[in-house]
Amino acid sequence: MTLAERVADDGRQPSSGLYSWAAVALCVAGAALRVAMYAQHRSLWYDEAALAVNIVNRGFGELVAPLDHLQTAPLLFLWVERALVLSAGPNEWALRLLSLAAGIALPPLTWRVAGRVLPPSAALVAVALVAFSPTLVRYSAEVKPYVTDALVTVVLLDRALAAGAAGASAMTWWSLGVAGIIAIVSSTPAVFVLAGVVTYLAARSMTRGGGAQAIARATVVALCWAAAFAVLLVTVFRPVVDRVAPLGRFMQWYWATNFLTSDPPGLRTKVSALLWAVLPNTFLGAGAVPGMTTALALIVALGVAALVTNGRARIAVLFIVPIIAVVIASMLRRYPIAERLVLFAAPVTALLIASAPLIVDRVSRPLQRWVSGAAVAGVAALATVGVVAMYRSTEGRQETRDLVRAALAERVAGTPVWVSAGGDPAWRFYSGDGANVTLPSATTGPGLPAGGKLAPDVLVGAWSTAIPERIVPVADDTAAAGRPSPWSEAEALRLRRIARPCVLVFLSHAMPGESPALLSSAAALGGRLTRSKRQPGAELHRVCFDVQG
Repeated sequence: MTLAERVADDGRQPSSGLYSWAAVALCVAGAALRVAMYAQHRSLWYDEAALAVNIVNRGFGELVAPLDHLQTAPLLFLWVERALVLSAGPNEWALRLLSLAAGIALPPLTWRVAGRVLPPSAALVAVALVAFSPTLVRYSAEVKPYVTDALVTVVLLDRALAAGAAGASAMTWWSLGVAGIIAIVSSTPAVFVLAGVVTYLAARSMTRGGGAQAIARATVVALCWAAAFAVLLVTVFRPVVDRVAPLGRFMQWYWATNFLTSDPPGLRTKVSALLWAVLPNTFLGAGAVPGMTTALALIVALGVAALVTNGRARIAVLFIVPIIAVVIASMLRRYPIAERLVLFAAPVTALLIASAPLIVDRVSRPLQRWVSGAAVAGVAALATVGVVAMYRSTEGRQETRDLVRAALAERVAGTPVWVSAGGDPAWRFYSGDGANVTLPSATTGPGLPAGGKLAPDVLVGAWSTAIPERIVPVADDTAAAGRPSPWSEAEALRLRRIARPCVLVFLSHAMPGESPALLSSAAALGGRLTRSKRQPGAELHRVCFDVQG
């Protein structure tokens, strides 16, 4: 009996209803975890706020142009976010609603796709991995397109499997073609998934009867996708891929260590960090145990082998090619590797892991079911530990909302405000200042904003230093960075000039040592720290000078 026949046979068994109810339970649990994360109502952190101010302050047509704050996002994602803001107002609830909806929809759609290629017991493993993933839960409550990327992946896999089925109708192929075009404008990494879809359809069409019509359909679909991607590449994507353009130059600098090249910290180190990020950290978070990276990598390989040995080599191609494509793009320095940027592949990875129990299916189907059941229980237990730890953690949080409101109350009474460069997007979003103000870029380095004014009584500081993304964490010398520097001395002079006689100092997304260096330099000019308020990832200080100017 082939795997396809065994999948169909399992679906006819009386126990298949139990699997369906188990899938419903996992999906409900996943939805509850995401709603709980959304209900925490955290302040927007830097990347969210930087993207949000573009969405709030631009019209639909203006969102086609390069975004402020060196941000990028898929066009359709931006337009849907803009529509939500117009409908429900410029607030975190509205801005995060799209990600929440995508996150809730992801587990049931994964069940649908897994059910096409795996027995129900193994399909549950994929659902559990996606439903309980701490990373997918986190990004289901953020104004970023990473979870929608994952949802687009699942939709494309579903349509590809439907089109690849024997006797697929013309309407099924049309739905695949349309889904692909929508994917290109709604998910940046969708092109990698489409590479897998095209390869799968080509292999499927050339190895089944009546292949001429299927090959023709696959060719037309692929050409339409290529044309749509080419149009975006020379228009919307051009500022990003052009290494001479300001945005492209910044991206190459910011992600320099995250390309799979031999550059420091070395290819071996990068691959090790990547595997940890996309396997145990994505699916288990803090619940991962030692050795889990190696174990999961072996399980993924076992899943590929299980699909091949069970006559599903083409399915393995569908799942593997997107991963190969993104690796090649990264080696060519065209796509950086980071957990959030490869989250689109999480459903694919989950499906490969879920395929591993099939290696024993031919020997003993009951054993396969027991292995799958144990895997579901283990994933749910370990990942729940990771999700709970994430709920409790303050790492990465930047609770700016209340501090901005406190600063605004004092500003009304005549106290000016200095805002750190990292706090600029959050200040703009929560205060409404600077909607049409573009700060000049530095003429050296990666082209970060050089500071300026959002209003006559609101200054924005320059970046104290420039630290790119790091694929491997580095312990910064905060003590050394906290000493007075030319940057802190220049910004302290600006503080003294604007003080009346006091000035509020708002910092968020600050560089290592930025706050103590600035306050030390202000003290050297006679500034007295009269009050401080701190929240995770954000600070508000009141500094008064005896002599102004």
